[in-house]
Amino acid sequence: MFDQPLLVGAAIAAYVAAQIAIGLYFARNVRSETDYYLAGRRIGWLPIALSLFATWFGAETVMGASAAIASDGLAGARAEPFGYAITLVAMGYFIAVQFRARGYVTLADFFRDRFDRHSEVWVAAIMVIVSTIWAAAQLLALAKVLEGTLGIDARITLVVATAVVVVYTSFAGIIGDIVTDVVQSVVLIIGMFVILAALVHHFGGVDAMLATIETSQLTLLGEGESWIGQIDSWAIPILGSLITQEAMSRFLSARDAPTARRASFAAAGLYLLLGGVPLLIGLVGVHLMPVGDDPDTFLPLLAAKLLPPVLLLVFMGALMSAILSTTDSNLLSVSSFVSVNLLSRFHARASEATRARTARITTVAAGLAAYLIASSGQTIYELIALTSVWGQAGILVAVLIGLWSSYGGKRAALWAIIACVIVNLWTLAAAPLAAAMADGAALGAALGLLVAGEAPTMEGYFLVSIAASLIAYVIGAEIDKRSRAAAVI
Repeated sequence: MFDQPLLVGAAIAAYVAAQIAIGLYFARNVRSETDYYLAGRRIGWLPIALSLFATWFGAETVMGASAAIASDGLAGARAEPFGYAITLVAMGYFIAVQFRARGYVTLADFFRDRFDRHSEVWVAAIMVIVSTIWAAAQLLALAKVLEGTLGIDARITLVVATAVVVVYTSFAGIIGDIVTDVVQSVVLIIGMFVILAALVHHFGGVDAMLATIETSQLTLLGEGESWIGQIDSWAIPILGSLITQEAMSRFLSARDAPTARRASFAAAGLYLLLGGVPLLIGLVGVHLMPVGDDPDTFLPLLAAKLLPPVLLLVFMGALMSAILSTTDSNLLSVSSFVSVNLLSRFHARASEATRARTARITTVAAGLAAYLIASSGQTIYELIALTSVWGQAGILVAVLIGLWSSYGGKRAALWAIIACVIVNLWTLAAAPLAAAMADGAALGAALGLLVAGEAPTMEGYFLVSIAASLIAYVIGAEIDKRSRAAAVI
């Protein structure tokens, strides 16, 4: 991609070194667990808004969404930017103020406070799996970018990518994460507008560029999609991302509850505005270069085709920024759940200095776990990635009902989560496997299709998991109610 890989490598190394330096600088003031995970609860709305934007505007947005929009038109943009912008607004209304006012450290703290220890452990364990998988996905994307940029084997770049993220995240915690997010968001914004400007120049002006967009690209409905599939495709980004530790940690770091809400709304506006840039790139760029067999390479290859070396380097820096800002948040989420919730007995007895040291150790462990997943092979990663929505609907149902009402006790939350995991196992693994075998594939071949993500997916699987979780919650709540009534008698 570059004629002078050594010079490019030096520029990338300088950029990465700056990120590490920022992390080490802010690590000086991290003396307690509250400092490490919540920056002392003293962050203003603007840094939080920029950090939320940078965290969510990750590799799946910059690389994945542009390719999805190029392939499917606006139907590929339902998650990015529309769905996630709506989610940020909903977080501000329904979640941010309540969680910040109650002073939690993690999402699982709510379950311990509102329900019981068992649901806390289940939530923490599920979120550890989900966040580790997402960190692995980002590390794979970063390794792919470095491999394409420098021509170095992906196995080497994966080690380097992991080491960089682990070093600056483990030392500084959330304050280093937020500050580097602000830097990375600026670089990312510049990089996105550089490639958009290049497209405008290539087509000879804004009007000429927009004229290439075809009417067939401007529908939000997928081709041949049923109404269930349409609702599900909106529910996954909006509801499926409503309860995430990566966002919660920003809200909980705010100086007060109104600041958390203001930051959420500002992040939504920024996300919708700047998320329109990869949307335009996808709609227009496909008329310049078709999406190949590997959709993730669409945007980098388009950039290489349009940009001179200096501007291409700026764009690659933006791409790295998007990936780094998401990965560090994933690692801190895993660390917080393990340290605060899964090791709660040790946590209760430990001093502040010991808690801070434990937080750093678990962050490093999270990075190593993500590396092992990412390095174990693409097909294995795709199989594990099926678990990324396991239990999410159950957690969502329990939070939305439990946060705003007294309905339901310990059985309600736990049963909702367990029911969701069971349904996810069926819809994401057993049902696609059975469908592949029904189409004539042998068991071994069907397993291969499942691992590769090519087995038929059950339509509306996320809506089904929400329905199952809601039913299980209500049944558990009614049994809880009768048990309390019997105890009174």
